[in-house]
Amino acid sequence: MSSIGERIKKSRNEMGLSLRELAARVDLSASFLSQIEQGKASPSIENLKKIATSLDVKVSYLIEDEEEKNNTELVRHNERKYIESLDSNTKMALLTTSNIDKAMEPILYEIGPYGESGRSYYSHHGEEFIFIVEGKLDIYIDDEIHSLGEGDSLYFKSSQRHRFKNNTDKATRAIWVVNPPTF
Repeated sequence: MSSIGERIKKSRNEMGLSLRELAARVDLSASFLSQIEQGKASPSIENLKKIATSLDVKVSYLIEDEEEKNNTELVRHNERKYIESLDSNTKMALLTTSNIDKAMEPILYEIGPYGESGRSYYSHHGEEFIFIVEGKLDIYIDDEIHSLGEGDSLYFKSSQRHRFKNNTDKATRAIWVVNPPTF
């Protein structure tokens, strides 16, 4: 099983990019990117998406083993593959397989106290739907803050600048559906 860092390095090398070139594309230092590739640091969700986009791969490629992919849609709760960002205090897991034929992608986010997507806003093509299963979460879209609590939901166009943050001392669980799939 290869790590996220090993897959980033493999993809970077396949594209013929140096550490510095990829670092410049994703607005990270080359030394931090090197630490990620060596498994000594973990990227925020925001940075993981930027890296995947710059390498022209889906985030799922960076977090799943190819041999474990199959054509079934059943994912048992104890079979979920989590990716954790220690910097962001956030874990996430795909709720389905990462079939490229899917038009949407449901993701389970577990956002720890004061966890966040990253300090910067990001945007991309598509749409997003969020349902708060447990806890509270602030969603920042352009210049607005949407404070969501348990049972609340929010839909928005992903082309709007957005980020999220759990501004409480309790964990939050949210189901996020993204179209088109980015992971």
